[in-house]
This record gives sequence, C-alpha cells and structure tokens, in this order.
Amino acid sequence: MEEKKSKLRRQGGQTFFQSLAAKVVLRVVTITLLVAAVLFCGKIAGDKLFSVRVQNKRAAVERELAECAELVLYKMRYSDIITLKKRGAVSKAFSIVRYTGVLRAGIENIRDSKIVISDGGRKLLVKIPPCVLLGNDIASQEVFDEQQRLFTRISTQEVFDQIEIAKREAADEILADGLLDDADARAKQVVTALLKPLNFESVTVVLK
Repeated sequence: MEEKKSKLRRQGGQTFFQSLAAKVVLRVVTITLLVAAVLFCGKIAGDKLFSVRVQNKRAAVERELAECAELVLYKMRYSDIITLKKRGAVSKAFSIVRYTGVLRAGIENIRDSKIVISDGGRKLLVKIPPCVLLGNDIASQEVFDEQQRLFTRISTQEVFDQIEIAKREAADEILADGLLDDADARAKQVVTALLKPLNFESVTVVLK
C-alpha cells in the first residue's frame, strides 16, 4: 500500500513538473513570437519611413532640376565679316557685312537626368544628359560697304543665306575647340552646387 502511494506521489510530481515545463515553454514561445512580431512590425514601419524619406528627397531633387529646364552653361558672342560679290552681264555688285552671333551651349532638358538615392537617403547620384549646342542666333548685322548696280543687285535673301553659312562654319570651329567638353565640366559643377543644400552627405554628378 505504501509502495503504491509512493508511486502515485512520484507520478504526481512528474506530472507537476511536466505541466510547469510546458507552461514555461509556452511562455517562452509566446514571448519569442511577440518579440518577432514587434521586430517585424518595426522593420515594416522603418522600411515605410525610409521609403517616405527617400521619396521626399527625390521630389526635392526633381523640383530643383525642374526649375532649370533648359540649362545654359555657356553664352558666347562672336563677330565675323562676310563679303558677297555678284557679276552680271554688264556690271557687278558687292556687299561687305559684319554680323555678331550669339552661341548657346548647355543641357536641353535637365529633367531627363537620372536620380539615384542610396545609403538611407544620405548619398545622391545624378546622371545628367551631355551638353549640346542650344542655339546660334544673330544679334546684329551691319553693312560696311556695298556697290549695287541697276541690273546687278545683291538681295537681302542672298546676304541672309551667306550669313547662315558663315554661322555654321563659326559654330563648327568653336565646337572643335572643345566648347561642349567645357560645358559638360561646368554642368557638373553647377548641378552639384544646386543640389548641395538638400542635406545630402555626398552629391555626385556624372554624364549619362
């Protein structure tokens, strides 16, 4: 009888410890799941906050670039003299014209740039389009000397056509001297200075 009671006490003790161990395991599992859930929710919240911060910074960069639209880096004035001669059946005519042109070089549409924000919104990389010739316009023209005859005359259109040829030749010479390379280098400096105040730790500007 005593042996039976002792056996029952041992079984009861085992049952108690098994129950206690089960409760402890359950508590540990519950706490672990709660911690995992909190960490998971925190990660989601952090990811959303990071995404919002990056999007806000991207919008700020886009606004600054949109203000520029066509970005003129160089505006160069140049002058040239052209001489037109025309010979008729019984007479000849000539005209000497000096004109001044204005050549513009820069980025046609800075909004075509590619924006890359990394390192938690701390680093900015902007890939800008290369500079091109934006315009080559006549600022003024003046006739220095001319001789026109009744049957041999140089028309305004002929003068205009000759100036257009001279303009293209002047632009080709200026571009051959490396104007667009200089404009590209200046564009990097200008865009970097434009975006520096947006609180990035580093701003890098390169050509696309």
